[in-house]
Amino acid sequence: MKRKKKFRDDAEIDMAPLIDMVFLLLIFFMCTATLSQVEFTPDVKLPVAPRAQVPEDLRNRGTISLLSDRIMIAGNVVSEKEMIKIMKLQREENPELKLYLRADKNVTFKEIKKVMRACADAGIYDIIFGSFQSPSTN
Repeated sequence: MKRKKKFRDDAEIDMAPLIDMVFLLLIFFMCTATLSQVEFTPDVKLPVAPRAQVPEDLRNRGTISLLSDRIMIAGNVVSEKEMIKIMKLQREENPELKLYLRADKNVTFKEIKKVMRACADAGIYDIIFGSFQSPSTN
């Protein structure tokens, strides 16, 4: 008695899960790239404020980090004159420019006021300050 051979298709790979994974990785890297655009200087120790809030969106904000002895923009130490020049150039490129000021908790208000005055000279009036939220005492 002869056995009939069953007809078998060649083994195939299901492409749907592969395509799903590629799209998930693409979305992950797009989100990561967007988040990495906000410049943070790890040397800055932010002050603690009882009513601090997490900013909604930092993508369209220029970031200035202010330490007791230096001003940093995009990870580079700049002088006050260079800061004004950079802010004016950025303001020309983006008229809706806003600023995220990360001042160290040991910086005097006099230094913060200089930066704020320089921002006003450059035409930037929307400034938010970086701080940590203090734990609630209920």
